Amino acid sequence: MLKIENKPLAAVLRIQFLFILVTAIIFGYWLGMHGAISAILGGGVNFVSGVVFGLIVSRHQGFLPDEVIKTALKAEVLKISVIVILLWLVFKFYLSVIPTVFIGVFVLTVLLHSVALFIVNEK
Repeated sequence: MLKIENKPLAAVLRIQFLFILVTAIIFGYWLGMHGAISAILGGGVNFVSGVVFGLIVSRHQGFLPDEVIKTALKAEVLKISVIVILLWLVFKFYLSVIPTVFIGVFVLTVLLHSVALFIVNEK
């Protein structure tokens, strides 16, 4: 089953998801359907990449330093690759995207990712 075992990362993903919903409602009300869709896509890019990162990190077994670093680098490379591909896909195929909303929500969800530093990982 696909489950993210890392408590701080899972909490951040929940916070990001709620943030995406709130921004979609706000921009949907303010700018209409394309504002809501742009907000969902902007936040969704980072949310999906965070899920990919979390799934890779959650599958990691072992605690040797070189294994941890390899897993972290692999997860980060895949995360960045997913971000680049999804950003390109949105701008290529969704012609009605509102760039300021899309990029703004994307950047804010990236900043929300730093909340993980303040969440205690108890085991």
